[in-house]
Amino acid sequence: PCDAFARAAEEVFTVPQCADTDMWGPPTESADPDKALTYAPFTRSDKLGRAADWNQTGYGKYSGTRHGSSQGVSTVFNFFANDDDAEFSLVDNKPAPRTRFGGRGRFQGGRGGFMRRNQTEFVGGDVGQGASRERARQQRMQSKKSQQWNTWAHNRQQWGRDQQTYSSSVDIRPDWAVLEQIQLAGLTKMQHVNGEKGATLEAETLAEHGSLRWFDKSFDRLTPKLPAELQKTKLMHHRVTTSEDPTLCELAEKNAGNVFATGDIVAAIMCAARSVYGWDLVVTKKDGKLFFDKRDEGNFDMLTVSETGQELITDEKDNINGVPQLSAESTAADHDYSQQALDLSEKPLSFGSPSPLAGDDAAPVGYRYRKWAVAPGITLVARCEFNGVVESKGSRALLQIRALTEYDSKITGVDWRQKIETQRGAVIATELKNNANKLAKWTCHALLAGADQMKLGFVTRTHPKDPGHHEIVNTQTYKPKDFAQQINLTEGNMWGVFKSIVESCMKMEDGKYLLVKDPNKPIIRTYEVPSDAFEDDYADEPLQ
Repeated sequence: PCDAFARAAEEVFTVPQCADTDMWGPPTESADPDKALTYAPFTRSDKLGRAADWNQTGYGKYSGTRHGSSQGVSTVFNFFANDDDAEFSLVDNKPAPRTRFGGRGRFQGGRGGFMRRNQTEFVGGDVGQGASRERARQQRMQSKKSQQWNTWAHNRQQWGRDQQTYSSSVDIRPDWAVLEQIQLAGLTKMQHVNGEKGATLEAETLAEHGSLRWFDKSFDRLTPKLPAELQKTKLMHHRVTTSEDPTLCELAEKNAGNVFATGDIVAAIMCAARSVYGWDLVVTKKDGKLFFDKRDEGNFDMLTVSETGQELITDEKDNINGVPQLSAESTAADHDYSQQALDLSEKPLSFGSPSPLAGDDAAPVGYRYRKWAVAPGITLVARCEFNGVVESKGSRALLQIRALTEYDSKITGVDWRQKIETQRGAVIATELKNNANKLAKWTCHALLAGADQMKLGFVTRTHPKDPGHHEIVNTQTYKPKDFAQQINLTEGNMWGVFKSIVESCMKMEDGKYLLVKDPNKPIIRTYEVPSDAFEDDYADEPLQ
């Protein structure tokens, strides 16, 4: 058996014969070409190539394909897709030529660009100072391209935003003739100088009527953590128009002036340049006297919400955040707050003689009738109002009480519940931006009436999607003159705008006219309307 094993071993293993040569390694003629190939095991995830290649640059490793050599060697050691891997393919890894103005991939890191995505070095570059400058230059150009894209997208969004249209406050009849058009941009430059006294016009008080209740100072201490629920009141605020006010009619018969209006109407005219939504006024000229009235069916007494804000409000009637419902909500909240903030336990303060406008369901209001000599031939007589009175530094301060409404902090920009105490300035600045026209009219009316203070209540929804329940989270006090400076409202511009509108109306003949603010353009148009317009069933008649 031992001999058989030895014979089997000799047949299996044969000692190779080594040739004696002066060369390194075996002679080339004795090597089998099929067996001389160096063994290089690999898997599909490996990038194969030579162990060392002294002819490649430092960045040549980035030019390999997915399954090819990462060192750019000959394809002898590269892997080629078999029939079962048809989904893989070899692509050209040569960088795309650089164009003069750059390409898509140049800025956005796209396919075929000079700088590949997730790559920190440049193809064919170096590691010196020049490469750093090139990287910085590419980053600046990419940032500039992104800024240009963002600017274009923003302008496109603004263009779409400006396409929002609003309905007019009154249906314009085809037979109404346009007598004059006033550009609101020109009204911002109007100034009125009253001789040596500058822009200040002294007012003469002709009469005072009504009564006032005392302000409840506990509302000055309200905070978002200790709010008060807004309660609905049953009292009504009768905003009687000019021609239906017995006192104004009596003063007109006595020739106390030649221009008659209410404080709200005068304030709307003076702040017309800040308005965005549509509104209208009826102007009646008779015997050289002008009467500015509101229409009974109009929306003049409705407060606006986010009228001058960056985010335009939809005009849908069924939307709780649309213009019609927000106006009704804000108007009701303003009236409810002005009555809830009064102390009902105290006896009302008599403000002159009883007012003929008061009734059983009327809220206590103080009316002051004042006269201004605006210019030669223009004497204004207006009815101004007060909402309350407060004891301040040993004297009585007449108040105008108003309320701002927050419906959705995501749209308005600032959450009152979080910012009203710590960043009060930011809150009021946001309201000045979103409600510039409304705040200007309130301030203008306070200046005309001679109010000592303005009380602004901050009323917010209990839940953003519930317009029926509100909470009072804060109350702030301002002096009208100081607040006017804060919102850039000057008496010179106020009286300059009013004088310009009155002078244009004085040029017209006796009759009835309609002053209409275009809801989509900064223009005020004057229409000549029939003498029976807006009376009885005129508004219900079909348009011709």
